[in-house]
Amino acid sequence: MVAIAESIRSAFPEPSNFGKLDRLADELPDFVHIPLHMAVEDETLDDWEEDWFAHAQYDATTHGKLKEPKIDFVYTWVNGSDPRFTATMRPYELNSSLNDEAGEWIASHGVNRYRDWDELRYSIRSVEKHASSFRNNIQILVNAIEDFDGKISKQRPLWLKEDAAIGEELQVLSQEEFFGEDEAKCLPTFNSLTIENQIHNTPSDTDRIFAMSDDMFLGKPHAASDIYSPLFGTVMGFKPNSYNTIVPPSEKDALRFGEKPYLIYTSWMLNRRFGTRKRKGQVHFGHSLSRSVYKEAMEAFPRPALKSACQKFRGETGFQLYSWYNAFHYTIERHREALLWSYIMIRSDVNRDGYLSWQERQAIISDLEEGLANEGRNSFRKRMYYYVAKSLEDAGLEAPKVNVETTWTSLDGPATIANIDCFEFNVNECLAPGFSSPSWDDRSENPVFSTAAIFDRVARQDPQCGDCLTKLLLNRVEQGLSPLLPHQDKDAEHRETVLKALKRYSYVVVEPDALFTMVTDAEQVQVRLIDRLADPDKHAGQLCLNDDVTTDNETELLALRETISRLFNEHWGTPSRFEAW
Repeated sequence: MVAIAESIRSAFPEPSNFGKLDRLADELPDFVHIPLHMAVEDETLDDWEEDWFAHAQYDATTHGKLKEPKIDFVYTWVNGSDPRFTATMRPYELNSSLNDEAGEWIASHGVNRYRDWDELRYSIRSVEKHASSFRNNIQILVNAIEDFDGKISKQRPLWLKEDAAIGEELQVLSQEEFFGEDEAKCLPTFNSLTIENQIHNTPSDTDRIFAMSDDMFLGKPHAASDIYSPLFGTVMGFKPNSYNTIVPPSEKDALRFGEKPYLIYTSWMLNRRFGTRKRKGQVHFGHSLSRSVYKEAMEAFPRPALKSACQKFRGETGFQLYSWYNAFHYTIERHREALLWSYIMIRSDVNRDGYLSWQERQAIISDLEEGLANEGRNSFRKRMYYYVAKSLEDAGLEAPKVNVETTWTSLDGPATIANIDCFEFNVNECLAPGFSSPSWDDRSENPVFSTAAIFDRVARQDPQCGDCLTKLLLNRVEQGLSPLLPHQDKDAEHRETVLKALKRYSYVVVEPDALFTMVTDAEQVQVRLIDRLADPDKHAGQLCLNDDVTTDNETELLALRETISRLFNEHWGTPSRFEAW
């Protein structure tokens, strides 16, 4: 059982705290490198990870059946129709840097961002209908508001039963109950990005989160593996568009539409930490997350993370760390980094002196030549993304029901090698000048052959070289990641560290079965959603109905509300046990 705070503070923090925290953030670095052994110190291994990560094999006879994971469903929610909410927000709007003399920003920014169509009630119904077998707790993250008598309380859906009637299974958490100690000094916030940056702090007895907005719904029965599985890890989906920010974002970038400023800025941060490359934006549906990895991903960018805390509205400083994008790509990059660290720093440095001797360099060259011989043979390595369902079922887990189109798994290697050809690999260009010759350090050590220098080169300075290095080494075996791991018989301690890292940062990339709709009017909802979804074959696994309504005509809004209500009740008409009415 997780302890939840009993009450909300009696008053909001003093505005002077905002400036103090902002100045504190300016003293912090933009990014840091968290050593692997520190990142995995709380990870545990059972007895199946060795065979699984090294050889992509799971023997249920030896290891038994795995247990289905439990996952928290965590919502961000606000009722913008509540006059107490608008009254609480108004002083902060007036003092915001976004406020203009004409009052246009205040008049426009909150209408569709905070409007309530009763979506949360039906979204929770969809979870109960389609994910109840593995759903752990439901958490609703809300704002604290000032009542008309001056007391501070937290927003709460009017239809929701009292806490005593629903127990731990559904928790309403105000920002004060999960923000970090420093970050809470800047509350309240009305910025979803700021709230999302703190979501890892929500109290729970499980590490796994499926983070949703109240405009997201499950449209079909789900298995836990549609979101996460012990074997394959976090399920991720991406849009086609990529971001690769190689210069500091500009004022022009800050004015771009929607989420683009935050993607551009976070791309800039990821490039500086992990090396320059294109990284796709995440799909706009529920996000599968590990609380502990998410926390690490935020802590890896100290200044941007703390700067985010005092941004009460989107766009106040132009840029902000985009937590979903950051968490997904941080996971991918750390998995890749763990493999490169394992091979360069541990496996190849046989005497562990931090230097690659000529004999050790020869061994790397031999490994690469063996892998090059198999490059271009598409059928040589077993593509594990074709065997996700079978692998899960063999381990006693339910196969995905919705996200069945898997395009990559981390057991196939880093996602960055998925679409590259590596028919040549110049060790002198990619690893170090003179790498292929004994003459450059025959009289004294050459600093370019230090393991730290070569690791940084392939992990960050020239990521394309690191990608080909990884791909060619994996080409030595038909399945699994064994060519990159520390030797089992010689270095059990470091091998355990690497296995923990591979488990911690494992992931699956899918083409999600999802439908995203920008809701504009009643006719559109009728034709694009009600009529389409009347055909069971056209049901989507997940739906997101984003409010893009621009009219303020009461008749049109009433028609839209009635049409949305009809859509919701046709698909999720059965009340959940959390509803009072």
